[in-house]
Amino acid sequence: MNQKQLWDDLAKKNSKYYINSDYGKGITEGEFRESGRQDYIKYILKDDLVSFNGTFLEIGCGTGRMTEFISGIYRKVIGIDISGEMIKQAKERINPLINIEFKETDGSTIPLKDNTVDIAFSYLVFQHFKERSMVEKNFEEVYRVLKPGGIFKVRIRSDKVDLDRWWGGVEYTEQSIGQLIKKIGYKLLKTEPVGDYGFWIWLKK
Repeated sequence: MNQKQLWDDLAKKNSKYYINSDYGKGITEGEFRESGRQDYIKYILKDDLVSFNGTFLEIGCGTGRMTEFISGIYRKVIGIDISGEMIKQAKERINPLINIEFKETDGSTIPLKDNTVDIAFSYLVFQHFKERSMVEKNFEEVYRVLKPGGIFKVRIRSDKVDLDRWWGGVEYTEQSIGQLIKKIGYKLLKTEPVGDYGFWIWLKK
């Protein structure tokens, strides 16, 4: 399945819903923006392991649901997404915020120089990756662009689901993702389960 085309198509249909389906297909801009603010507070602002300075990389930024709030505490925020349509809409939504840069990617490589990012973060993104090679390449790329001592916080899927569904993605156990972490060279700081369908991990370069 062409994941770039999939997410371009979903973005054109109803980007707000496919980014955050909790409110249903009738989600308003106000509900969408508030959900981004609440998630920013919960997963970034209140996280003692995520420092509030320097350059922040958001992987799978969509239309900037969380990005605009992240920009309030970081010198620079770079939002990347596999969908050019998502990036286009993100620029239209929050273009006036000058410390944000949006970039379309191929979904596997990150168009940044080595050792340039202080924090890398990804929330409802890796759970949709349909190929393990894509997950693993992203982990390698994040390690490359992080500065020494930089932090990568990411949520991973742990339940096995139908990959043909738009929301489906490959699953990992803490053991299997641990093998990848060790292979690349990360230091594992913390893991935290999310129900019976996922877990957060905090990594340090």
